[in-house]
Amino acid sequence: MIKRLFSCLLVFSMMNFTYLPALAEGEDYNTSQVINAEFKTEFNANEASKGQVVQFVSTEDYKIDDVVIPAGTIFSGEVKHFKKGRWAYRRAKAVIKINKMILPDGKEYKIKASTKRHVLKGSAMGNIGKGIVSFPVAIIVGVTGAVVIVVESVSIVGLIVVGPTSYAFGRTMGQLTHGINYKKHVGDDIKLKIKSVKNDSI
Repeated sequence: MIKRLFSCLLVFSMMNFTYLPALAEGEDYNTSQVINAEFKTEFNANEASKGQVVQFVSTEDYKIDDVVIPAGTIFSGEVKHFKKGRWAYRRAKAVIKINKMILPDGKEYKIKASTKRHVLKGSAMGNIGKGIVSFPVAIIVGVTGAVVIVVESVSIVGLIVVGPTSYAFGRTMGQLTHGINYKKHVGDDIKLKIKSVKNDSI
């Protein structure tokens, strides 16, 4: 219980304060390789599965590698990696690799693309806000739980219920310090990084 409490504090501080500027800025890409798009399918990192198909649709016209990409082009990809939101304020995140695009006229192209780095991740500011509100409560719950467990452990009757007590307090701690989820609806904005487009249609 105490170990989990201090782990929460350490992880929360490191992930949300030390690295917040880096996560907020992300990486700089050549603007000619960045596509403004929208989600065409719903996406929820806490309910994701490996290989899950996720689609996006471009909102502007582009030309990359001599291929004209009109607005309305569909980009289709798969979830390669994901992590659900977890205790200790660890946010949900995912990696989606895009391997195909379908133009409005029906032509399909093989491509190598992905979402911009750090984009598919629960809000850092939201996580900090939750931490400010819930962390003091989590400390009280953790300390209370530790005291109750110590008291129970010194009696035979208490030893019988110390297991369920530990589970109950641990579960409460987990809920209080659960990291922010990453969830998007159809029409939400997203930026895609296009690495290459094969000139020949599929």
